Amino acid sequence: MFMKLQVHGFVQDNRNGEKVAMLMGKWDEAMYYVMGDLTTKPKGYDPMSEAVLLWERDKSVSQTRYNLTPFAISLNELTPGLLEQLPPTDSRLRPDQRHLENGEYELANAEKLRLEQSQRQARKLQERGWQPRWFQKDKEDDCYRYVGGYWETREKRNWDGIPDIFIQSSDASPCVEEKSDIFPPNML
Repeated sequence: MFMKLQVHGFVQDNRNGEKVAMLMGKWDEAMYYVMGDLTTKPKGYDPMSEAVLLWERDKSVSQTRYNLTPFAISLNELTPGLLEQLPPTDSRLRPDQRHLENGEYELANAEKLRLEQSQRQARKLQERGWQPRWFQKDKEDDCYRYVGGYWETREKRNWDGIPDIFIQSSDASPCVEEKSDIFPPNML
């Protein structure tokens, strides 16, 4: 059994910080929820005795290339209406992923190498004090909490100041490039 397939989480009421539901399961099999805070249940309590099924993999669906179901592949689809709303940091815009889906394996690998180099440079900048825009780290439990603003920005489609982490350009070479403009000057 692979423990890395396990998913555990909770739903928290932002008004009072109370845990109102717990989520559990395996990301590739099924997900469940139980109302309430499991830490307040008696010792020996089996959460599955009250668990409600949220989602279960359809075992009759045939797998495609890369062992993905048609549903999983559809999650990456870029429709015209959706494309207009996405920030430049959305993983569905990854050019290496597009090349892979199109069967362009050499281009996908070259693009992946280029993106990894860019990510290493971005990580160096982050170590200098970069902070997430819509999340704040809670000092008590070391978790990130949503502080608002994303949905309003998405509705306005105003992504000013959001870095193009994929650094796409029409004349970009598929080879690894040294780029220093991972973040615009106002984010440094």
